[in-house]
Amino acid sequence: MFFRHFIGDHARLNVALSAPKKAVLEDTQLFLVDAGQRDTEALTTLLGELPSAPVALVNISPEQAETLIDQYPNIRGVFYSHSTREQLLNGIQVLLEGGDWLPRPLMERLLGQWRRMRQLAETKAALTLREREILSLAGKGLSNAEIAERLCLSPHTIKSHIHNLLRKIGASNRAEAAYMLRDRLDWAESCHA
Repeated sequence: MFFRHFIGDHARLNVALSAPKKAVLEDTQLFLVDAGQRDTEALTTLLGELPSAPVALVNISPEQAETLIDQYPNIRGVFYSHSTREQLLNGIQVLLEGGDWLPRPLMERLLGQWRRMRQLAETKAALTLREREILSLAGKGLSNAEIAERLCLSPHTIKSHIHNLLRKIGASNRAEAAYMLRDRLDWAESCHA
């Protein structure tokens, strides 16, 4: 086997060109998925059928990798179609040892995304309960007057709260604020006037 020479005799490698048996799937330490010439939909179907063992996408475009890595947390390795043989073999070794192997641009994007998510998590704590409630209603498309009526406040008070929360989270308008915090607009706590 080609990989055995480079990875070492301690690795047990099985190659399946068709659907492997269920017992083999459950015992697999790493899935190498050749993404070459497959569209994202076909890859999504295949990845959805694999068990939770780590997956490495091989021969994949950066665009496909970015789309899929967000959807499937068990993708631990990515090898673009222009990766060298040394990168592939070093990466497989790292993956078999339990690590991750991602191209630098993809890692930078994911790290930036993680930092933004941390900042947004801290933002939730920085917003008052009333600001969160108003942002939640604004995110549902209610106008300042509608929010004021629902919360028994004046439209000027709503405008002031929106101005303050925009400043806190660094958004330029209420639509951007709602978009930035779209996953957090269902805050469990609620205050009622």
